[in-house]
Amino acid sequence: MLRKTICALVVALSIYVCAAAASSPIFPVARTGADGETRFGYLDDTGMTVLPYTYTQAGEFADCGLAAVENDKWQTAVIDRSGRLVIPYTDSPKSVEFSGDMVAYRYADHSVYYTLSGELIGSYTGAIGFFADGLLLCQDPVSCLYTYVTADGTPVFDVTYREAGMFSGGRALVQTTEGAYLAIDTAGQTVYALESGITPSYMTIFGEDTIVLSNGQNQALYSLSQRVFLTDFLYHTISEFHEGAAMVRQANRWGLISTAGRLLTEPSYYYLSYMGEGLYAARSEDGSVAAVDANGNIAYRTTSYAGGFDELRYGLSWHGTANGSLIFFRKNGGYFASLENAENPTLLSENIVRVTQDGKLRYINLSTGNIVFEQPTSFDLGGGITANTVHYERFMGFLEDGNPHGWDVDFPEISGLPDEQVQRTINAEIRAFFLEGPSASAEYEALEGGYGVSVEGSVLVVWANCVSGRGAGASVWNDNLAFDLHTGARYSVSSLFQSGYMDTVGQLLPAEHAIYLYSYPRVSADGVTWYYNEYQSETRRAYTERYLLTFAQLDQVIDPESALYNALHTPYNGMTETVSGFTDVHADHWAISFIQAVADAGLMHGADGAFRPDDLITAAEACVTVVRSQQLPSVDTPLAGLPADAWYTAEVSAAADAGLLEGLAAGFQPDTAFSRADTMQLFANLLVQQGSQLPDEQQAAQILAAFSDAGAVPAERRAAAALCVQQGLIGGYADGTLRPENTITRSEFAKLLTMLMEA
Repeated sequence: MLRKTICALVVALSIYVCAAAASSPIFPVARTGADGETRFGYLDDTGMTVLPYTYTQAGEFADCGLAAVENDKWQTAVIDRSGRLVIPYTDSPKSVEFSGDMVAYRYADHSVYYTLSGELIGSYTGAIGFFADGLLLCQDPVSCLYTYVTADGTPVFDVTYREAGMFSGGRALVQTTEGAYLAIDTAGQTVYALESGITPSYMTIFGEDTIVLSNGQNQALYSLSQRVFLTDFLYHTISEFHEGAAMVRQANRWGLISTAGRLLTEPSYYYLSYMGEGLYAARSEDGSVAAVDANGNIAYRTTSYAGGFDELRYGLSWHGTANGSLIFFRKNGGYFASLENAENPTLLSENIVRVTQDGKLRYINLSTGNIVFEQPTSFDLGGGITANTVHYERFMGFLEDGNPHGWDVDFPEISGLPDEQVQRTINAEIRAFFLEGPSASAEYEALEGGYGVSVEGSVLVVWANCVSGRGAGASVWNDNLAFDLHTGARYSVSSLFQSGYMDTVGQLLPAEHAIYLYSYPRVSADGVTWYYNEYQSETRRAYTERYLLTFAQLDQVIDPESALYNALHTPYNGMTETVSGFTDVHADHWAISFIQAVADAGLMHGADGAFRPDDLITAAEACVTVVRSQQLPSVDTPLAGLPADAWYTAEVSAAADAGLLEGLAAGFQPDTAFSRADTMQLFANLLVQQGSQLPDEQQAAQILAAFSDAGAVPAERRAAAALCVQQGLIGGYADGTLRPENTITRSEFAKLLTMLMEA
């Protein structure tokens, strides 16, 4: 999913000069969270975040030090390397292009130009390329004829042209409406008129004055200044020039030629293609593939070739091998690095490559071999539940542009549920949901994207975050599923409401869209979100508007007795069995390690398989656990007032006999809730029995002075409280209070007891 998303980004935010500056390179990285939202930020070669993940799309930095970014309102801006807005957010164009001194926003029928400092130059209908020799080439969208304008939009010439190229060195190639091909100067005067039957192969002047001409069968080079043919019509093909050289084909062999018409490399290659930065991919008769310069000098050569040699960026290129590895080589210097089990490389700096490796999207520093960023493939949802990403691809053929057509989708597989059958049921429905797609008709369309997932109360919500189709007419697919985490039952959003609820919903949603256009309502603990999905057009990608209606807004139509409403408002208790077999201890319970410790030591047992971690501990339970921890001997005579056959009588009597009940309320009440002050007294009694000394009144005052509510500690308990604080058994709260009167839960007591055992 991410690979396709990023490839789409490169198209959406295309860059005219696309190589980033050599100093301090930073590059865009897409990160998708469990919510399915993808955000872009910029990292450096070490993986440090330079610009935060705040953009919905982001392009690479151009040589001029600027990059195009997009926000969640489908607006585009241009930033510098510090993240400063050079051009503020505005309506997103189809593409953004950079030259050495300008930025162009390309819309469907016009382009808007800015300086590199963000100043508006102007808006021009049908603009092509950038200003050259002070003139901008424009094509009328109605007549399709070309003209040249100045920066203020004024046409330079009275005439228009059937075809035209940009100016270079004060001249441009045009075709008049009568069909004649001319070279003109910036005053519109004819410099050269082509002979009848000879046409320019490209409406471009290369070098100072060279043009490529065709006689209908072969091609030749012509000099405008010398007004002579630089070659005869010898070549079946002459490519466009790059850095003073063009590829030429004679019969089935390729070579290279200069703008002066001099053969730089004789036609001897079976195949040639321009890679960039003055290098060419060349296949020789012996089957080897090499990167060569215009003079045929070999920069890199291999006989083990499986794709690649497509592009040279940041002085690097790559090729695949038969064993699935990627080899990276330098423009000057040969072999640079290799990666195993990797594919789909995109070079992002002189060190960083983005690849799919072992099924994961990774950003790797080739110099160090370190993974500087890797898209997470699993998400912790809490309660012991994890969403693990599963990737699904279905190839359906190739498009006219050569790109693969099919499905490229991520969906979650849930783990960590205590009931394996419930987990299997939920995962089977999730898988079927994503593999069936948005509809029967959409099954034949491309589908690309991922998912979002969250736990809302005791409800698992899973949704698609995909685009169905390509180009104009493509649509967002963000339908969803909701499951009860305990039973695996699938919920319907409509079950939340009373009959006739859509009238109320219609009044709450914006009236700008008809109510039937809102789709895929998704539940959360906060309310229900409706979505308005807009199809992709020629000028704008498919997008979504979302509207959360809270339960307070929906109060009049909510059914508070519905199973879904109650599940959304009931926290999920991940029934994860511990070694001791408790079924009511959550996997993410804050005290699970303490509960496990006291259970393993046989100090706290619970009942009927439940520990009851959030129940208040009673006086009897507290005393029993301490007696067990100290292995105190039994006594023959029960404590007065206790039933002889009560489960706690023997241990409480032993505690009394050992002096552990000193300072507690007269007349022991076994079933009353134990307070923090009671706990401190019990623990202090034990510490004294073990040899500790109670602080005197002055020492106790100094120790308790740290707490703002020290005065709430009963006078007869101050020494005991001070000793527990001094020994580190009892601490205060974040607000600086001790709260001695507060009761204490079984899990809190388990923590204190564990600390006592470790003291």
